[in-house]
Amino acid sequence: MARHVSLLLVATMIMLAVNLVSSATAQESASVEVETSRHDILLPPRVDRVGVPASLLYWGMPGADVERIMGLSAEVQAYEGAGGNVRVLSYPTESIATIVSISNGRISGVRLDIAGIDERTLPPHSRAVWLGMDRATVLRILGLPTDDQLHDSFGMKLEHMIFERPAQRDVSIFLIGGRVVNKKVGRELPSDILGFSLPLPPKAPHEETDARSAERSERYVRVGMTISEIQALFGTPKHMVDYTFKRRPANYRIYQTNEDGSFGSFTFVDGVLIEFAGGGGTPLSQVLDGH
Repeated sequence: MARHVSLLLVATMIMLAVNLVSSATAQESASVEVETSRHDILLPPRVDRVGVPASLLYWGMPGADVERIMGLSAEVQAYEGAGGNVRVLSYPTESIATIVSISNGRISGVRLDIAGIDERTLPPHSRAVWLGMDRATVLRILGLPTDDQLHDSFGMKLEHMIFERPAQRDVSIFLIGGRVVNKKVGRELPSDILGFSLPLPPKAPHEETDARSAERSERYVRVGMTISEIQALFGTPKHMVDYTFKRRPANYRIYQTNEDGSFGSFTFVDGVLIEFAGGGGTPLSQVLDGH
C-alpha cells in the first residue's frame, strides 16, 4: 500500500508540474469587473524568510522523532497494505503549514504549504482546483463565477473569482498570471495575497545525525536547502519543469537518489526547497513514462 500511495503522490505531482507549464487554450467568457488598482487594500509583494521546525526533519529520519520536534499533529491519516504502512501528519498552525509523510517508520516526505490552503474548510466542489491550475481549467470545473474581479496592483494582475453553491459556503479562487495561487472560504480579499513565506536555510546537521546519515545520503535532504545543494547530492535531474509562483521562479525536479534506481521529487520556489518526497519502489523509467 505504501508503494502505491507513494507512486500516486509522485504521479500526481508530475501531472501538476506538466499542467503548470501548459498553455491555457480557450478562455471561457466571464464577466470581469476591472479595477486599475487596489493599493488601499493589498500589501506590496514580498517574500519573508521564517524559521520552521520542519527544517530539522530529514529524509529517512525515524518517524518517532517527528513528534519530539514538531509536537502533536492536528490530523493523522494512516494507510496500510502488503507493501507497508504510511502515516501523513498535518501541522496547519506552524508559521508555514507543514505536512509530514512517514513510510514504514521513516520520514519519506515533507511539504510546506506556502499558499496556506486549508482543504479541510473548503466545500467538496472546490477541492478539484489545485495550486497552479490554469484559468480555463478552473472555469471548466466550477463553471462561471458569481463574481469576478480583476485587480492590477504593483504590476501584478490578480483575479479574484467567487463561486456560490446552494447550501454550501462561498469560495474564493485567486489567480496571478492566469494560474491559481490560493483558494479560501468566503468572499474576502486577503491583504497579503501577493506575498508568501519561505523557510530559512536549515542549520548544519548535528555530528550524531551526520554519522547516522552517512549510509544514506538522502537523509541530508531538508526543507530550506537550495537547488545547488540538492544537485550536489544527486547530480543532474532526470526530469524538470520550470514555472513561476507569484512572479517568483519555481522548479519541479526528479532526481535518482540511489544506484538501485530509487528516486525522489523536489519542489523549489525562489531557489528554496519547500517539498520533497520519496518515489517508492517503482522504477523511475516507468514513472516518467506514465505507467
